Amino acid sequence: MVIICTTAFPAIAEDSGNVLERLFPWHGPSPLFSTTTSTREVEKPPQVPFKQDEMTPLGPPGPTILDTLQASISKNLLQSSQWLDSFFYDPRFAAEENETRAALRYEGFIEEHARLAFKTKVQLVLVLPQLKNKAHLVIAGDPSENNPNQLGQPLLPPPIGTNRSTTAALGYELLSDEVQNINAKLGLRYRNGHLVVFVRPHYRRLYHLEEGWDLRFTQEFPYWTDTKWSSSTTIDLERPFGKEYFFRASLNGSWYEEQPGYTYGLLFSLTQPLSSTSAMSYDLGGSFQTGAPNATQKVLFPGQPPGGLGLRSDHGAHDILVTVAVDTRYRQRFWRDWLYFDITPQVRFPRDRRFNPVPGILFGLEAQFGKAK
Repeated sequence: MVIICTTAFPAIAEDSGNVLERLFPWHGPSPLFSTTTSTREVEKPPQVPFKQDEMTPLGPPGPTILDTLQASISKNLLQSSQWLDSFFYDPRFAAEENETRAALRYEGFIEEHARLAFKTKVQLVLVLPQLKNKAHLVIAGDPSENNPNQLGQPLLPPPIGTNRSTTAALGYELLSDEVQNINAKLGLRYRNGHLVVFVRPHYRRLYHLEEGWDLRFTQEFPYWTDTKWSSSTTIDLERPFGKEYFFRASLNGSWYEEQPGYTYGLLFSLTQPLSSTSAMSYDLGGSFQTGAPNATQKVLFPGQPPGGLGLRSDHGAHDILVTVAVDTRYRQRFWRDWLYFDITPQVRFPRDRRFNPVPGILFGLEAQFGKAK
């Protein structure tokens, strides 16, 4: 299981005469979804599907010690451009983010016949105004820079390993608008005494289809000096349903130079906002392996529990179903506008266990500090 933690800073209201309001304003989250897409690409999202008077500040009145600490780290609350993906801090949103942010996430994860495991993630993004806000510095602890599969596989968090890593990267945004985004990251990763250089180009294109549907194509070609080239291709088909639901179907494929075959997955997700401070996500997905090696070789697929038996495939086998998974994620903003917790019950049906159900649960606590544009 996994537990999560993230933190965000409010923007100072310059026109307020009240000192506390100027230090700790709250303007409510950005709208839940766009009429065209749920990501940060849309400039003018619609109103949220619930009463604005429900958006009241969380926690006791007046500043506390934690408020003072928050203000000392960042003087402004980061206001997301799109409520849905920013509220869940979806990898699609994070991949194109070019705003100052500090995030802390603490995760706890447990599955049947496995130990409760904990993990801490830290990430700091600093926009560099000297480069016309096109560049940003990223410093992260235990990041996913070696996992190009992250964009299209938000269904289940990968099992928590014991290896810790730290990265420092310089990102540069070449182009960013509603239709497309082009950016790249160049950095260093340190893990287990080894220093690795990586580069991660990113391209996204959005197509507006008929009847409110959107199609998003995302391509990345990460390169690490230790594992060489890889590729991640994601195609999202999505649209809002009424005022309360957002549907997304995602197809993701990943290729690794030093691994045989091609890994791909299909995920269906339905998101439901419950209020201005909470939301639910219902997910169903499966992962596949194609072009598997001969029967004498053990294959360890992404998402397989550490120490698992692996999958011994038949010679010449193709399109092997590795696992099917179902989960329900509840995410809540609580006490303060920059604190979140989430809980994700899930059931996997892995091939290495003859597709018998493997229940599990993920807990997360998250704090976000940042600066809005």
